[in-house]
Amino acid sequence: MPSDAPRVITIRGGRVQPSGSWLYVWIDMRTDEIAYVGSTGFDPELRAHLHVDSEDPALGRVRATVPRFDERDFEVLAFALDPSIDRRAAKDALTARLAHGDASPDLQHVIDPIVRAVRGHTRRA
Repeated sequence: MPSDAPRVITIRGGRVQPSGSWLYVWIDMRTDEIAYVGSTGFDPELRAHLHVDSEDPALGRVRATVPRFDERDFEVLAFALDPSIDRRAAKDALTARLAHGDASPDLQHVIDPIVRAVRGHTRRA
């Protein structure tokens, strides 16, 4: 959709600056396995690209930690977070909820809709 308003990407000191706050969930399309849960201040597309293309394990975490990542098909579900939400705490709460059904009560209003969307996206909903 064309727009007259440009999107501004901020570079400071030779580094791209974060422009948002996101949680994302990598789902294996064959098995519905949740392969990875992450968070970022950058565009989810950029993070997904770095996860599979970067040989630096700090950037290419999926490449470094998900077995046979390059033989599998994934869909990455990305969820924008309000800037007032602590991204690390939200990621930890989401990871715990998806793995064990646990969630921090104070982040339940953030995590519950994400869990519903993830479950709705998989065949095991």
